[in-house]
Amino acid sequence: MTKPYDLLAVAAAFGETRQMSLRDPKFREAFASHVEASLDEALDDPLLLHGQRTQAMFEALVFALGEVMLIKQEDGGRLFPSDRFRLPDNRIVLQGGEQWLVEVKNVYRHDPTIQRSNRLLRRPYLEAQQAYAAATGAKLKLAVYWARWSIWTLVSPEDFTDVNGDVSIDLHEAMRANELAELGDRTLGTRAPLRFRMVMDGEKTSPIAANGDVLITIGKAQLMAGERVIEDEIEREIASVLMEYGDWTCDGPLAQIEGDRLLSIDFVWEPEHATPGQGFDMVGTLSRMFARYYARKTLREGEVRQLRAPMRPGWFAPLTSGEMPQRVLPLWRFALKPVAPLRKAA
Repeated sequence: MTKPYDLLAVAAAFGETRQMSLRDPKFREAFASHVEASLDEALDDPLLLHGQRTQAMFEALVFALGEVMLIKQEDGGRLFPSDRFRLPDNRIVLQGGEQWLVEVKNVYRHDPTIQRSNRLLRRPYLEAQQAYAAATGAKLKLAVYWARWSIWTLVSPEDFTDVNGDVSIDLHEAMRANELAELGDRTLGTRAPLRFRMVMDGEKTSPIAANGDVLITIGKAQLMAGERVIEDEIEREIASVLMEYGDWTCDGPLAQIEGDRLLSIDFVWEPEHATPGQGFDMVGTLSRMFARYYARKTLREGEVRQLRAPMRPGWFAPLTSGEMPQRVLPLWRFALKPVAPLRKAA
């Protein structure tokens, strides 16, 4: 059983602030009241909840991509001197040993065409984090979750400082400078369509009645690429991810009927706008698929229900750099390289 180190640290800080002994008979009651009031305040603060959810999602995303040596929370514990340094959210050690310190921010703008955040990091805040990064031999990065589009970007904050030294950033420029591929993010493509087919048991499924009613018994379920059944377990897992969390739209249920017999029911995933002559279509980025997974586990009608979703260690590792079976499901994997922003932030 893990000892309650974190709880004890919070209790000790409370006792120090209130100048109360931890052994004072009144301490427990006072601390319990403080915790209850603080929790009520936190649960009534949507900005705090979404910010903490986003930070937890970034950690889980990096873990799922499976391309780094380690990731740990950095913004905990005591720091001295606190007036010169500020702790970023996470420390990442890349496979080659390079260390990144990552500050995570959540940006939501209701208008989907205007995705910009002015002064996302104020100059004193940025400089204190840069000083901490320099003192610990790491590079400072800024991870931004653009919640309106479920898009992650990872950039070097110094590329987006404005004339006042504050970090101001917009989605389009952040995507040009995006370094998330260094952590394993990939853009995936495959051939359409993808299908989920429920094949009826012919002996146990009734003929279709005159009024359209039919009693069905499903004989087997199949995942398909085009008209070919996917049998390989890795390919089945990949197809499931692309169907459930990718950018393609789903059409169905679609019944396949022969005479008065229902043969199967299909759900079909295809791109909304196919690219003629290319031979495949983009399904989306791993980071965006993970954001959709995380939203399903932690949000309900836009309201935060949980900060953390079940961790999926190495979930996407076969899709980042691993060898793929590609027996039935053809895949194209793109690692998008960053380019310098067209202009410094205004």
